[in-house]
Amino acid sequence: MARKKKLEPEVLADPEAWMTTFADLISLMLTFFILLVSMSTLDKTGLQDISTYFESAVSVLNAGAGTEINLIRPLELQRIVSPRELMLAMRQNSNVVLKNSTLEHHVRALIVKNRLYLRMDDAALFEEGSARLKAENIKALRRLAKMLAISPGSISVNGHTDDRMATGSRYPDLWSLSLARAASVLHILEAEGVNPSRLSLAGYGPSRPISTDATILGRKHNRRVDIVVYK
Repeated sequence: MARKKKLEPEVLADPEAWMTTFADLISLMLTFFILLVSMSTLDKTGLQDISTYFESAVSVLNAGAGTEINLIRPLELQRIVSPRELMLAMRQNSNVVLKNSTLEHHVRALIVKNRLYLRMDDAALFEEGSARLKAENIKALRRLAKMLAISPGSISVNGHTDDRMATGSRYPDLWSLSLARAASVLHILEAEGVNPSRLSLAGYGPSRPISTDATILGRKHNRRVDIVVYK
């Protein structure tokens, strides 16, 4: 005897099912139009606030067509960034102020343990065995000093040499030469508005090499002046 085929229950279509999708669509459209209205009625003060927050998020502002470079002031920087981010912003600022200057390719900005090192080749700043700044680079150094004047932190200017004294130098030893070179740079910083209470000076001579003194290139790297920003 054949089994009777089991009949599936008849599923009736819900004639009002389309209302759910339609209601969702209407809700999305309403939200979209509310957003458009709110944006179109945003007042000038609101726009200014947004602009301010955006500008505070970057370390260097657009200088436009003018020659002046706009940098974030120290109090603003300290409010919006961590010490590490502050050093990164100051490094970027230094690159901006030296761009297209005579020192653009002679200053390296390094960050080591929350200290910013502005490392300058002595050959770009001084004649061999001399502590007198080259006249063509003083303008660029002054631009860097103005940036440091509005930036936070203590500043140490450190002079370094290789292990060889130049023939005919007026200085009795390498320690005196490194100290005199650091002092020449420090005087530029002070003259451009860096508070003297933030400044310190050191001449390390050949005692802190960063490369070997056995090669010409190594000695060139060791002869330097470091502007160190810390705290």
